[in-house]
Amino acid sequence: MLVCLGWTAVCCQAQVFKCRDADGGTSYSQQPCPAGSRSLAMDGSAPLSVIDGGDSQRAARQQYRQSLRDWSGRRDKARQAEELAAQRERLAGRKKWLAERQHCQRLAGKQASLRQGLRQGQTASELERLKFRLAKVEDQMQDRACHLYKDD
Repeated sequence: MLVCLGWTAVCCQAQVFKCRDADGGTSYSQQPCPAGSRSLAMDGSAPLSVIDGGDSQRAARQQYRQSLRDWSGRRDKARQAEELAAQRERLAGRKKWLAERQHCQRLAGKQASLRQGLRQGQTASELERLKFRLAKVEDQMQDRACHLYKDD
């Protein structure tokens, strides 16, 4: 059984050739170097790695990491700006809502005052004037949707 395993290991070995072509590029293959290329000696001490290349690859990795950090920084700044804009929009909406509620409260006060005036003994012309003003205030309350602020 050990003999079979040893024979299988010998059969499964692959030979790698390192070649430099006429343009100066380096290539690796399982076949001997083609014509016009020269064979380079493989240093068996260092493992073959596509990731750990020469200086140009290291510089490219550093440049990629830097561009990734820059992109991440820009994305974070954009996200913060969006959050700030959303917060300002919520604050502006809240201020508008409070102003509308306050205006509706003033209209409700006028409405109560006019209704109180209708209950008191008034002349016919004064009564008509109060009814007209009350209708006008109620129209304003309707236009401003003051019923939305009644529960507050």
